[in-house]
Amino acid sequence: MKRMKMMKKAAIWMLTATMAAGLTACGGSGAEAEDTGDISDPESVKGTITVGGWPSGDDAFKAALEGFHKEYPNVEVKFQFTDTTAHHQALQTALSAGSGAPDVAMIEGAYVAQYRDSAALTNLKEKPYNADELKDDFVEFKWDQCISADGNAVRAIPWDVGPCSYFYRTDIFEECGLPTDPKEVAELMSTWDGVLEVARKVYIPGERWLLPDASYLYFELFCNRDYYDEDLNLKIEREGDLDCLNAVIKMREEKLDMNVDMWGTEATAAFGDGTLASVCTGSWFGGFLKTDYAPDASGKWGVTTMPGGVKASNWGGSFLVIPEQSKNKTAAWAFVKYMLATAQAQNEMFEAVDYFPAYKPAYDDADIYGKEDPYFCSQKTKELWVELANELKPVTTTMMDTTAEGCIYSSVNAGLEKGLGAEEIRDLVKSDIEKATAEVKEQQIQTLKDAGVWDK
Repeated sequence: MKRMKMMKKAAIWMLTATMAAGLTACGGSGAEAEDTGDISDPESVKGTITVGGWPSGDDAFKAALEGFHKEYPNVEVKFQFTDTTAHHQALQTALSAGSGAPDVAMIEGAYVAQYRDSAALTNLKEKPYNADELKDDFVEFKWDQCISADGNAVRAIPWDVGPCSYFYRTDIFEECGLPTDPKEVAELMSTWDGVLEVARKVYIPGERWLLPDASYLYFELFCNRDYYDEDLNLKIEREGDLDCLNAVIKMREEKLDMNVDMWGTEATAAFGDGTLASVCTGSWFGGFLKTDYAPDASGKWGVTTMPGGVKASNWGGSFLVIPEQSKNKTAAWAFVKYMLATAQAQNEMFEAVDYFPAYKPAYDDADIYGKEDPYFCSQKTKELWVELANELKPVTTTMMDTTAEGCIYSSVNAGLEKGLGAEEIRDLVKSDIEKATAEVKEQQIQTLKDAGVWDK
């Protein structure tokens, strides 16, 4: 019972006044509009709604907007998009103020634990939304993240998941005498010794590396894993973690990784010019390669499962919410339900921006999920991601997770710079996380006590 409670726990942590100062709210909601109609009668749903989020989300919605307007011809949709951090800060400011929020807002997966207990968001479990009717259609671990601490509210609807994959340059692997077939690559790299073998063959001093930063191999062990147990005790030790860290240490000692952050400008350029031969990340990275990082490398990339035997890993994903202050919740819910709970819209958005659907009925479209992707050497990449998405299991999501994730990357690199051993690095990661999350943890515990779901 405790386990079930904790899997559904998270408490809203309001951003401080300092963080919110000077920020502009997400703009006008549909405050001028009147809530009208019933989505069972689409033509009765009328008015204007505002949808807020971050870039790429708007491209996704625009790809599916024609179908939405055919279904709901009397609803006008306006978009207000900014960068991810500014969007979440402005949204929190608007929710705290009680005005200024959009009618529909995107929530990045790392932030959902801060929102799903917020009374400032509409409880979609209640009538007329009845969101519980949809839960079996979504990837289980993703739906679980939408549920409030007491289990009585659904504050968000899942959009996408990010099943982790290994992206690699097939032409470079072939040049180095390595296999290029996805199954053969996965088999070779299923052990950390195998990963090191590949890294050594790919490496050309000062010219080419296997990975941007070896520390991300350790980070991947924590994707879609519990950071905390049901008593909110930090869980760092896990199967294979020291073997992974030892491989990371060797890779850095031998200069086999480029030693740059994978999101920095150096790495971005290196993906395009062949300086970097591979990366471990969520399925959505495929879209980045195609459109931004390596658009001229079609037919030179492959995708397979994660190295080191890492399974059922997820990185990223997002949700849609409806602020309580919206004046046109019917139209807002029509938009959310159409975009996230119809196969047509999910697949149109997926093909536009590579947000892999959390909505399982979308996978039934054989023309999409059985299709060969010419960019990835004609692989049926979507079949792989369906398999990986279906393996994802629910985890204990807490407000501390985002901070913990950040500590893993920085603390491992700090340990590598100091020349620490595997156990010492793990201890450093644990210590840094506990220090960084201490205040937030106490706030969460108190909130859970106030909600009557903390009996420790």
